[in-house]
Amino acid sequence: MNIIKREFMANLKSLLLWTIPLMVLHAVASIEFSAFAGDPAIAEAMENFEILFQALGTNVADMTKPEGFISIVSIYIYLPLAIFSGLIGSGIISKEEKDKTAEYLFSLPVKRNKVIASKMVVAVVNSFLVNVFVIAAVYFTYVRFDVSEGYFQFLFNMSVGVFLIQMIFLGLGMVLSAVLKQYKKSGSITVGILMSTFMLSILIGMVDGKLDFLKVITPFQYFPSDKMLLGDFSVLYIIIALIITIGTFASTFYFYKKRDLYI
Repeated sequence: MNIIKREFMANLKSLLLWTIPLMVLHAVASIEFSAFAGDPAIAEAMENFEILFQALGTNVADMTKPEGFISIVSIYIYLPLAIFSGLIGSGIISKEEKDKTAEYLFSLPVKRNKVIASKMVVAVVNSFLVNVFVIAAVYFTYVRFDVSEGYFQFLFNMSVGVFLIQMIFLGLGMVLSAVLKQYKKSGSITVGILMSTFMLSILIGMVDGKLDFLKVITPFQYFPSDKMLLGDFSVLYIIIALIITIGTFASTFYFYKKRDLYI
C-alpha cells in the first residue's frame, strides 16, 4: 500500500497536467459548437466532407447536433488518452532506474512482483481517472444543448472503448520498459508505435474499405466513435484488446523479474 501511495503522489502532477487542459479543450470546443448548433446550412455543407469524417473514424456528418460534433472531435479523446497511458506505462516502470532509486527500492524486503503490481495498479487507476474526468467534462459541457436520449449511453460506450485502447498502449509501454536495456527509449518507441497505428487508422478510413483487413493491427479501429454511437462493440476486437492487455501485463512481470537493473 505504501508503494501505491508513493507512486500515486509521484504521478499526480502528470495526471493533472493532462486532465485539466483536455477538460478545458472540450469546454472551449463546446463554445465553438454553440455558434452553429442546429443550423441546417451547416448540416448541408458538411455533407461534402464525408471522406474527412470517415478518416476521423465516424460516419456522422451532422455537426449541428452534439453527438455528431463530439464524434468529429473525438480524436482529441482517443489520441491524447492513449498517449497518456502509453507514457505512464513506460515511465512508471523505468522511473526507479531513471531517478537512481532502484538500488534502494529493491533492497527493501519487497519482491519485484509486488513492486511491479503496485505500479500497475497506479497506472491503471490514473488511466481510468483521466478517462472519467475528460468524458465527464464532455458530458457536462454539451448536455445544455438539445441532446438525444442516447447521449449518455454514447459517451459511456466511448469511454469504455477508449479505456480498452488505453490498456493496450499502457501494457505496451510497460513491457517495453521491462524488456529494453535502454529504458529511456521505451516512451518514444511506445508513442512511435501509437502514432503509426493512428496514421494507419486514418488511411484505412480514407480508402473506403480497401484496407479493412488491416483494422486488426490498429487499436484505433477497434472502437471508433461512430460504432460507439450505435453501441456496436465488436466481440472480436474486445477479445483482441483483452488478449493484448493481459499478455503485455504478464510479460512485464516475466521480463522485469529477469531484468538487470541499471543503477
